[in-house]
Amino acid sequence: MAYRRFPIPEFNHKAFRGLDWSQPDYVHEEDIKKELAEKDTFGIFPIKANPDILSRFSVQGEHAHALLCKVPNGSRLIGRSYSWWLQRAIVTDSITSDEFKVLADWRTPRPMNTRLGPEDGIKINDKLLYVISCHGHSDHWVGNRTLVKEIDDGYHLLGCAKDGTSNFYEFCLTFTWGE
Repeated sequence: MAYRRFPIPEFNHKAFRGLDWSQPDYVHEEDIKKELAEKDTFGIFPIKANPDILSRFSVQGEHAHALLCKVPNGSRLIGRSYSWWLQRAIVTDSITSDEFKVLADWRTPRPMNTRLGPEDGIKINDKLLYVISCHGHSDHWVGNRTLVKEIDDGYHLLGCAKDGTSNFYEFCLTFTWGE
């Protein structure tokens, strides 16, 4: 049996090739929070990120934004990547510059490694959270283009680093519940 010094989690990246993308319609954070509370539903929505928050994490670029995510308590968050660029997932409980708690700050350990965060992911107990998807470039991070795909009992939050391509396997956060 071969010894594997760095076990790499399985990740079927081929399912995320050639997906259609268009510039997202950013929603106003307070409006979407109110709507989610009234309807008691779940979802992931692109919002303009506070520039102070982005600069704290050294995130910049045309596609730098945050995603407002509402998921049920006890959801599982698993990260995967299949990219030459180092990827980063920043998950917080708020996007204001006053106070926020970082729930996860995951990075791929090296190019072409499928690990983005712990292999089994983490349990999310906050119903409302924010995700910033980005990739490494020199001494800073550049925002990814993002796409949301619904799955049974969850969502895939996908990211693509390079403009002009439609392969959204470079950044993948999966929220699941109902296990």
